[in-house]
Amino acid sequence: MTGWTDLLELAERELALVRGGDAEALPAAVAERARLAATLGPAPASARPVLERLAGVQEQIIVELTLAREDVVRELGALRRGRGAVQGYRTAAGPVVASVDGAG
Repeated sequence: MTGWTDLLELAERELALVRGGDAEALPAAVAERARLAATLGPAPASARPVLERLAGVQEQIIVELTLAREDVVRELGALRRGRGAVQGYRTAAGPVVASVDGAG
């Protein structure tokens, strides 16, 4: 059952990477777990507790990634609103007037 336990450990490592915001290391960790999963055959009945824990960790990974995505979308929206506000101030300020000495 070592392979199934290893799979669980890799999933827990992925969860830690997601929670830590380490987006650069995450793809390699996902690939490593996928490679290991591909080498495992059907799970024996004795692996059930590990698989149940694995399913819980996978669900938590999905939750964390969804929350992180929502944060990014929210931040991008704030940037767009900020950019619009800057444009509004620029328009309200009127045209740029050159200084007397021509320096601008």
